[in-house]
Amino acid sequence: MSTPPEGYRYHTPMTVRYGDMDSLGHVNNAKYLTYFEQARISYIHERGLWDGTLSAVGMIVGRITVEYKQPISAKDGTVNIWTRVCRLGNKSFDMEHLLLCERDGQTEIAATGLIVMVVYDYVANTTIPIPDEWRKLLIEFELKLQN
Repeated sequence: MSTPPEGYRYHTPMTVRYGDMDSLGHVNNAKYLTYFEQARISYIHERGLWDGTLSAVGMIVGRITVEYKQPISAKDGTVNIWTRVCRLGNKSFDMEHLLLCERDGQTEIAATGLIVMVVYDYVANTTIPIPDEWRKLLIEFELKLQN
């Protein structure tokens, strides 16, 4: 596991697979989104915000921004994704991701991501405020680890 970047404590290692490559021999840009998705789902699950079952209240992605910094190739083997919640709004929250590679003993940022997650009531087909319990869990986790 790589050393946590400042302000990040949640880590997801991801193996670079042959199927992630494009014809130029590096990870296809769309796969970065898959890596972020896996890290995001793991974070949400482990924080107790979602148990993996479908329910009336859930989350949808409102926006994704990715900044590509370095290409990733099969020789990188494993990449490390660090995730944190950096903003809690009324009906949405922001998750930041850092996708890091270890190369020649140095840590390099391959990409950054910002995902806006919107809390959604699937029965009423509308956005809703972040449930108090979710808000409490996120604040406790993020603040506890920052101290």
